Order: sequence, then C-alpha cells, then structure tokens
Amino acid sequence: IRVVAYVIDLFILSIAGFVVGLILALILVVTNASDPQPAAERLRPVTNLIGLAISIGYFAGLWAYMGSTLGQRILKLRVVDANTGAPIGAGKALLRYVGFFISFLACFIGVIWVALDGRKQGWADKIAGTVVLQG
Repeated sequence: IRVVAYVIDLFILSIAGFVVGLILALILVVTNASDPQPAAERLRPVTNLIGLAISIGYFAGLWAYMGSTLGQRILKLRVVDANTGAPIGAGKALLRYVGFFISFLACFIGVIWVALDGRKQGWADKIAGTVVLQG
C-alpha cells in the first residue's frame, strides 16, 4: 500500500515538475530567442535543482505539517514518531527524506526492508525514528 501511495505522489510531482519546466522553458525561449543552444540543455541544471527543492518541500513539508503526503492521505497512512506516536516535526521530516533518498540509492533495499521488518519500518523510518501507521 505504501508503494501505491508513493506512485500517486510521483504522479503529482511529475505534473508539478512538468508545469514548472514548461514555464521556465517558455521564459528562456522568449528572452533568448537568438541563442543557438537548445533551451532544454540550458535549463537542465536549473530544473534539476528546482525539482529537488519541490520534492523535498512536498515530502518533508507534508510529513511535518500534515502527517502524510497526498498519496498517503488517500490511502489513510500517516507518519508518526516511532516512540511516542506523535506527529513529526520539520527536523525529523527532513531526516526521513534523507533516509528515503539513501533507501532508493541502495538499489531500493531500504524500501524493500519494510517487508522484512517487524514494525514495517524502512531505512528512512529507522534513520528518522518514525513509523507509518494505517487508519
């Protein structure tokens, strides 16, 4: 169910990224119409940084302030402190995002770990001291 929530979140983020990229490309084309280098090549570093910022803001921001991302909300999941069950703050949310990133870099092992763990904690949850609850 967590994978489905993540797919929903990726869909939302891809739409946001497309819109931002399109706006930036239109601005660049209009302001530098005579430049022979394709706009996409010139925009790639900027769009990558903006995409990272949007991703961090989306995941960490929503975990910290709403307790779940939009995909998690749809599936009635929420991220809480593993010890107290209380909502997490911005610090834990950012740490969880870093753990999430590490989990994906390590050939998805940190994400797959959820299926093997008794408390259903992935590496991101272990690193940040969080747990995902359903209901």
